[in-house]
Formats: sequence, C-alpha cells, structure tokens
Amino acid sequence: MTQVQRLEAVVGGAVPDGVPFFPDLSTWYQASRLGLGNEQPFLPGQYIPDEDPIHRVPSLLAGPLSRLSYVDFYREFGWGLPAHIYDWFDEAFDGEARRSVLTEGRHRTVRLSCPAGELYRTYKLDAEGTWSEYGHLVKTHGDLDIVRSLVEHTRWQPHPERVERFLRETEGFGACDLVVFRSPFGKLVHEYLGFENLVYALEDDEKTILDFMEFQAEHDLRLIEMAADMPGKVVIISDHADENLISPPMYRKYCMPFYREACAILRGAGKLVSTHLDGNFKGYLSFIADTGFDILDGCTPAPMFNYEVEELAAATLGQGRDPEMRCWCGVPAGLFTFGYPRDKIADFGERIVKAFGGMVIANVGDILPPTGDIEAVIALGERIASCGHQAEGEDP
Repeated sequence: MTQVQRLEAVVGGAVPDGVPFFPDLSTWYQASRLGLGNEQPFLPGQYIPDEDPIHRVPSLLAGPLSRLSYVDFYREFGWGLPAHIYDWFDEAFDGEARRSVLTEGRHRTVRLSCPAGELYRTYKLDAEGTWSEYGHLVKTHGDLDIVRSLVEHTRWQPHPERVERFLRETEGFGACDLVVFRSPFGKLVHEYLGFENLVYALEDDEKTILDFMEFQAEHDLRLIEMAADMPGKVVIISDHADENLISPPMYRKYCMPFYREACAILRGAGKLVSTHLDGNFKGYLSFIADTGFDILDGCTPAPMFNYEVEELAAATLGQGRDPEMRCWCGVPAGLFTFGYPRDKIADFGERIVKAFGGMVIANVGDILPPTGDIEAVIALGERIASCGHQAEGEDP
C-alpha cells in the first residue's frame, strides 16, 4: 500500500498493512534554506513545489540531505506528505471596500476600509520567519458593524486547479485538506474581539454577539458549500481551539452547532471533515465525538499539552460511529529541539501506534520546528514503518 492508501484505510476503518507516517517539514525546510528569522514565503503546512526558487538557495544542511528539495525528503524516505491547501480560493472585496498592507521592516499593518468605517490589524515577523498577529480588528463594541459591512463586501473565486495540481504531483504519497479557517466564534476569539473583550461582551450583551454569529455563519456556510464542490477529500475547519481560550462549555455552546451544520453539508457531498487541535483540549475529550468531525488534526499529547496519548485514543476509538473518529497524532515537537535521545523519540512514536492499535496517522506533533532534528524524524519514520499494524493492547 502507498502512504495515501494507508491513510485512507485508517480513516475508512480498514486495517492497513502499515501505519501511515505524515510528518510536516514545511517550516523546518524553509529555515534550512533561509535561516532563522527571515521571512518564510510559505505558510505552515503549505505545499512547496519542486520548481520554487527557494530550492536554489544553498541549504544550511551538510552532506546528502543538503541536496534534497522539500518533496525529495518524502520521496527519499517513503513518507506521506501532508498539505493544507490555503489557496483553493481567492478572496477579494467588491464595491467600495478596500484592503491595504504597509510593511515597515519586521512590522506590518493591514487596513480594511468600507463605507461603514476602517479597521486595522498589526503583525510582527517572528523568530521563525512567519507573520504573527498582535491586537485584534475590533477596538470598540461598535466596530462589529464595520465587520458586518466588510463581510458583506467579500467575494470568493474558487481555484480547483490548485488542488488538482497538488494531487497530481504527489500522487500516492500526498494528502491534503482544504482550509476553511475559523468558525464564527473562532473568528471572534482570534481575529475580531479577542478573548478578553469577547468574554465581557457575552456577559454584557450576549444577544448582540449571537446575532453577529448568526450573520457570520450564513456567510461562512456559503464558503462551506463551495468547498463541497471542490476536488479533494478533506475539508478542515481550523479554530485552533484550546480550552484556555475556548473553555469546554463555550466550545459546546458556541462552536459545535456551526461544526455540525458544516459537517452535514460537507458529508452530504462525500467529504471528510477535519479540525485542527494542536493545544490543550483534555476538557473536550468527553464530548469530542459529538462534534461531527471525522478527523482530529495536529493532536500533540503531553508533555507539550495536557492529555496523554492513551486518553486521546480512548476518547476517539469505539464511539459507535462507522467509521470512527480518527486522529493525526504526533510525537511532541518540542522533543525534537533540545537533543532528546532519538531512540526515545522513536519509542514515543511506537507508544502512539500501540495506543491506537495502529489506527492512527502518525506524525511530528504538530509540525517540525525550524530547529528540529531531522535525523530524529528519520529514525521515527523507520520505527513507525517497523511497527506494522498493531492491534490495541498487543505488544509491539
């Protein structure tokens, strides 16, 4: 079986001939060419095709690995290549709405304007070379009216050829999802109001927030419907949910109704639906199977986050669904950065395989950092390949 066939078997509830291994090297690879702190042209998890100019930049690696392109790493070691397809659609404003970007050194300001007013958000180029947000669009409660106007002026143009290109160029070893970004509540937490202001707003005027979420959901579900008509098998809704930002009661009350509605549309079109959970979500485990999702992406257990791999397996296997919910579960990325023994990293990977009885997509959780040890990833891949399929509770 190919890596993609193994992944499809796991997600479909069939027993593969080996455990699929899909490490995300995108951020690490860019740092291996550009160095730390320089702007990375690709987003985390984005596909880096062979003809891109980045491959002409001399590698900072030594020896044979220095000659490998991004895709070469997957070809050379027989790994699966995971990709988030961010650009499956273009987004633009119509009418009088405008977007402008001003970059000054390592600082960037994005301004959004429309007849209702203007909003802005600021970014900094972080140590990894990616633009990190600070501050939020909404500065006062009334700014939500400006957001409404901006949303009403937003239009999308689908680009199925970008998905088809990835599938064609990585046939047999590449697996992708179409990124839909956040739910309405997730947008309020991460982009519009921010956690603190949102909590106060829910206490002071919950009806206004709920009305806005209903408006945003109507708009977002049109994008979901567009995704349902695209090539590719998986759509991912990425709230980056963490119980320190979205408490379990809030997650159930404000996020899950949208998830279920979106999942119904996508599953009706034959898609699988994923969500990105690379944080602390032990408090979600008792009800995670009720979200409607087929796949949990980016799961990273302790010591990085607040649950053990066995707890995740228990919460997602045997929930009476056919097929059951599946997980991308990785060895915590922090272990790859400070000289942790490579054999211990491989042992952790074997522990993941055993906890899930082989019915898991193994990876580096969630992504190999720029300073990560690629030799440890190679050793981990070898161990995962040697595990084969292990029934739950069976000795390795």
